[in-house]
Amino acid sequence: MAELNKLQRCYHCGALLQTEDPSKEGYISPDIIEKYPEGLLLCNNCYKTEKFNNNPQEATFDEDYTKILKVIHSKKALVVYVVDLFSFEGSFINKIIELLEGIDVLVVANKRDLLPPDVNNEELKEYVAHRLRVAKFKVVDTVITSTSNGYNLDEMFKLINKYSEGRDVYFIGASTSGKSALISEFLKQYLNNTSKMIVTFPFDNTHLRGIRIPITNKTYIYETPGTSIDNSLLSKVERTVVNTIVPRKAVVAKKLNLTKDTCVMFGSLACIELLSKEKTQAYAYLSDKVEVRTHKSIVGDNTKYITSVFEKGSLKPASEKIKSIKDLDVYEFQITEEGGRDIGILGLGWINFKGNKQHFRIYVPKGVYVYTTRSKIKNDF
Repeated sequence: MAELNKLQRCYHCGALLQTEDPSKEGYISPDIIEKYPEGLLLCNNCYKTEKFNNNPQEATFDEDYTKILKVIHSKKALVVYVVDLFSFEGSFINKIIELLEGIDVLVVANKRDLLPPDVNNEELKEYVAHRLRVAKFKVVDTVITSTSNGYNLDEMFKLINKYSEGRDVYFIGASTSGKSALISEFLKQYLNNTSKMIVTFPFDNTHLRGIRIPITNKTYIYETPGTSIDNSLLSKVERTVVNTIVPRKAVVAKKLNLTKDTCVMFGSLACIELLSKEKTQAYAYLSDKVEVRTHKSIVGDNTKYITSVFEKGSLKPASEKIKSIKDLDVYEFQITEEGGRDIGILGLGWINFKGNKQHFRIYVPKGVYVYTTRSKIKNDF
């Protein structure tokens, strides 16, 4: 008997999906088909334009998202705000937080699987709570999750049911937060007992589209498009470099011993120097595909070495967009706080150390955000 196979279509443009020719209509990466064989799939082109907003309309972020959030306010809906636990500072967007004032918000800190498994989950939850307090962001609850290993997904679904109370639910978050993966996990256990269909949905008076999933005949879950992060390293380098610096498994902390006039290179992408006298022990948290090299100059001047690394791209990964010290911004941090501290490079990772009035100099590609916060992960120093 002949076998009948159902052909899959892009649920946005309707093109037949194919994995053979990237230049032709309907192309989708084979690994996406393998990962989500029963999911609602977008061809690569629609995924870029509709899910990540990688088009000219991206500049209308403030106006369009303000309109969406005004609708949420008017409905008194529940917002599920998804943040990336590994790259928290990049997905915790101040503009969004300001617009969410007065709305019931459940914060989902996703990608727990990218942090070391021995890290205490309650400490991670307290770190998220601390960052919410610092931002003066009141929420109804928080939950730590991972779509990779299913961690706490049932708890997240219970909390959504608890706090939605018959209201619409809006999933929002940065394009790197894993919001779409959470929706996909929800759909695996979803039973549509309504007369409505799951559809792609244009938000009124905007250029943005999302997914609308019926909960009842009158209430829905909406997935909004991911917001872009323009000051992340991920937005400054080639896709091949992005694939290297985004971790695919739990990071393993790399121990560093920093002394005066020591520089630590993170591939040919960024560099941190310790300028103060006190020796500092630190741990680096980043993808295992990023080469970490510590160098101490004999003459106490690392500029030539740093310049050479960036120009030659001698450490991996390297970007064609970073060929000179002129392609970098340079920052200095004077650490005044005591206790565990992090210095992070958005999109790449961070180093953790004990604050002791250190003086750091940091080289990053132009436009990349550098930050310092209380430690996300506690270490013994």
